[in-house]
Amino acid sequence: MTEIAIVAALPQHAEAFLDVLVASFEAYRETLVPQSGVFRESVATIHDKLVAGGGFFAMDGDIIAGVVLYQFKDDSLYLGRLGVLPDYRKQGIAKMLISAVEQVAIKRQLPQIELGVRLVLESNQKLFKSLGYVITEEHCHEGYSETTWYTMVKRL
Repeated sequence: MTEIAIVAALPQHAEAFLDVLVASFEAYRETLVPQSGVFRESVATIHDKLVAGGGFFAMDGDIIAGVVLYQFKDDSLYLGRLGVLPDYRKQGIAKMLISAVEQVAIKRQLPQIELGVRLVLESNQKLFKSLGYVITEEHCHEGYSETTWYTMVKRL
C-alpha cells in the first residue's frame, strides 16, 4: 500500500463512488436485516448527494480504497455512506475519511456531526466511540419493533 490520499469526490465521480461503496458493503448484502440502503443507491442518487453535500475518496495511487458522503443539516453535518474496500480495512482509512468530514464541519463552524449506525455492526460503533461519538438515540426500521440502529453524535 502506498500513502493514502484523501481527495474530494465530485458529482461527475458518482459512478466510481457507487462502485466502491457497493463493493465495500457486499459482504452485508445477504446478512444485514433489513438490507442496507446502499443497495438501493444509484449513480443518480449518489450524484445528487455529492451535489447537495459532498464526499471524499481515499486513494491508494489510482485505486479508490474508500469513500464517504456528508450532507448539511440545520445545525450539524451528517456523515453517511462510509465504506472501505475489504482489502484496505484495519489500516486507518475509515478514520482518515471521518477526519476529512470533521474538518468540513469545523470549517463551517458546525457544532456537531451526526451519523447512523446499525445495532449489529458493533465494530462500527466501537470505531465511532473511539473517535468521540456517543449514542444519542435508538431507532427501529419500518416494520421492526425493536431497535435496529442508533444515532451517534460528536460535538465539536
